[in-house]
Amino acid sequence: MALNLNISIINHVSLKEKVFLARQLAVMLSAGLAIDHSFKVLQHQTKNTYLQQVYATILKDLEQGNSLSSALGKHGKVFDPVFIAIVRSGESSGQLDKVLVQLADRMEMTQDFNSKVKAALIYPIFIILVMVGIIVAMMIFVIPNLKSVFEQSNIALPWTTLTIVAISDFTVQFWWVELVTAIILGFCGWIFFRSENGGSLWDMMKINMPIIRELYVEIYMARFCQTMSMLVKSGVPIIETLAITANVIQNRIYTRTLKMVASQVERGIPMSVPLRADPNFPQLISEMIMVGEQTGKMETILDKMGEFYERETNSMIKGMAGLIEPVIILVIGLAVGFLVYSIIVPIYSVAQTGF
Repeated sequence: MALNLNISIINHVSLKEKVFLARQLAVMLSAGLAIDHSFKVLQHQTKNTYLQQVYATILKDLEQGNSLSSALGKHGKVFDPVFIAIVRSGESSGQLDKVLVQLADRMEMTQDFNSKVKAALIYPIFIILVMVGIIVAMMIFVIPNLKSVFEQSNIALPWTTLTIVAISDFTVQFWWVELVTAIILGFCGWIFFRSENGGSLWDMMKINMPIIRELYVEIYMARFCQTMSMLVKSGVPIIETLAITANVIQNRIYTRTLKMVASQVERGIPMSVPLRADPNFPQLISEMIMVGEQTGKMETILDKMGEFYERETNSMIKGMAGLIEPVIILVIGLAVGFLVYSIIVPIYSVAQTGF
């Protein structure tokens, strides 16, 4: 039996594939191709077998007379509320091809933005993992050999060396205890931070910790403004826009705030009023939204604010990357210095005794 190399091990649809869907569908619709036939073409083009199944289900719903937005809504794991709401607004306005182009442009900008954020985090994480690997290798392979030399020499060892030797002995004899403990702690931490209380605690820490607070606030404000701008531009009602943005901002603190703002807007209170009262939203946001409410140019204001916060985030990421490097070098230097002192000083004493 031939092995199908295109089988998706995990049912996952990347952002790049969704961008391709939006852009190709917009091209085919603007060329006059029927929407059901467009999905047949898309189904044959994709190599993602899971996405092929999704397209087949959507095609079946379209052939039964359902709208595209309702068909997409049955696949919440693939299409987020923003995607579905914009498609629904395009259907109601008769400009589905145009809003799909706008959606594809925005998703590409989001992908680029997310890539920059991830790239800034990969370097320090990689360095830390390499450091941990080197230290573990020394504890298992290097220190035990030096220990026998120190024992034969009968010299007084400094406390740093005694500490490293004790850690090495424990690691060699009970490495499985350390491994199981690390796995259990990691799993328990993963479960805790995925829970409502743990997730809320982590989200609160991200926007309140002194060093990382400013970066995370900039990231969330860029996401807030860009999502709101895209939905308002597509003609989605402001209350629905707030509800959708609350679900995609990816921070429980801001989610609760935006749901509260949506309920107040529903009662006729301007959106800028509850945002001004919330300390987690910068004052600039509430002031500019108030200007948008007064001038009727909310779409333009949000778009400009999204661009502003994206630029600020990019600048901050570059600055932090430049700051992280010397900090990592300093940490590595201290760790290496500690190890060198703990190993070289006893070896020097052994050499002197032998001489």
